[in-house]
Amino acid sequence: MRYKEMAASKGKPFPFKHAWAILQTFDKWKLRDQETAPKKSAMLRMDDSEDEEGERNLGKPEGTKKGKVRVKMEGEASSLREKMEQMMKAREELTTKTLETKLLITEKKKEVKLAQVEAKREEAKRKADLEERMIKVKEAKVWKELMVEEKEHMMMSKKDMDQEQLQWWKDYKEDIAERKRIFRGASSTLRGDTPMSCGGDGNVEDSTTGDNGGA
Repeated sequence: MRYKEMAASKGKPFPFKHAWAILQTFDKWKLRDQETAPKKSAMLRMDDSEDEEGERNLGKPEGTKKGKVRVKMEGEASSLREKMEQMMKAREELTTKTLETKLLITEKKKEVKLAQVEAKREEAKRKADLEERMIKVKEAKVWKELMVEEKEHMMMSKKDMDQEQLQWWKDYKEDIAERKRIFRGASSTLRGDTPMSCGGDGNVEDSTTGDNGGA
């Protein structure tokens, strides 16, 4: 009956009769059974009084407990903001360091690539110098062979030669001279300086007094 008279019951029957069958013998519940059940109107008046008290306290200083709770919440909010700011700052620093690292790696790659290009250029220059030296050696060898061939031809005795042999001798001499001119022209075109340009055309004078072989 007390439960039904309570405003919260809304007229419904008491649902915990099995528990009440055990607890009703305890002193605590005996004392509660002697209390007057609150009326619905009284409960409503209590609710109204709490609302009025809240309106009266609006704008008044907070109590010690509420003030501590508010200060604690504000402190936690401030600490949370500081942590978020620190996290954002750390993220920005990390992003900056990552970018700097990428730029440094890019610069290092450029330096390595430039070093490789320079090394290839030096290697190409070394090969070119070696080829030029080889060409000079070959030219000197060819020139020497021409000089030897010319000397041997000019040292031939024309004393016992007939007209046909003398004509051959002259033609061969002109052929050697023509090869020397061609060789000199080709060498000067390649380098502008040849072992033959030191003077004269390299001709060896005839040791005889004339083309007819007179001594």
